[in-house]
Amino acid sequence: MKIRYAKIQDFDRIMEMMIDFANSSPYSPQNNPEYGDTYVRRLLCAFMQEGCILLAEHEDQIIGMLIAQIQPDAWLPHIKTMKEVAWWVDPEHRMGSAGYKLLLKYVKYGKALVEANEIVGFTLTNMEQSPDFDLEKRGWRPIEQNYVYEG
Repeated sequence: MKIRYAKIQDFDRIMEMMIDFANSSPYSPQNNPEYGDTYVRRLLCAFMQEGCILLAEHEDQIIGMLIAQIQPDAWLPHIKTMKEVAWWVDPEHRMGSAGYKLLLKYVKYGKALVEANEIVGFTLTNMEQSPDFDLEKRGWRPIEQNYVYEG
């Protein structure tokens, strides 16, 4: 198992995983995504420049990813936080170490950005259907929850 940073040559596989990620969302408007190829490729380049795209490889096959973007606070733009945008491991590899190794690399990268004063912190989002992964035991503190109104 190897964790590495993405290259432009990985974009097709990343986009395949993003479709799987969208289709697994409990928020149905994200299912069966239709997107502009050029837009997504530019977005991935932006993530590589202002954040990271980490990939998990097993036997030379990309089986997972963790994508994060550095974002300024809407009200206090001098406060920059790196926010996880997508964390995905192909279902057939979820009982292995890929997800955890992606997280470890993300934490290492986030700590380095904090130490370099490029960001003040970094976040992780757990979806409703995410596995029970005791993040608080691993140094994370919950700060908010999101809800979708369904009447």
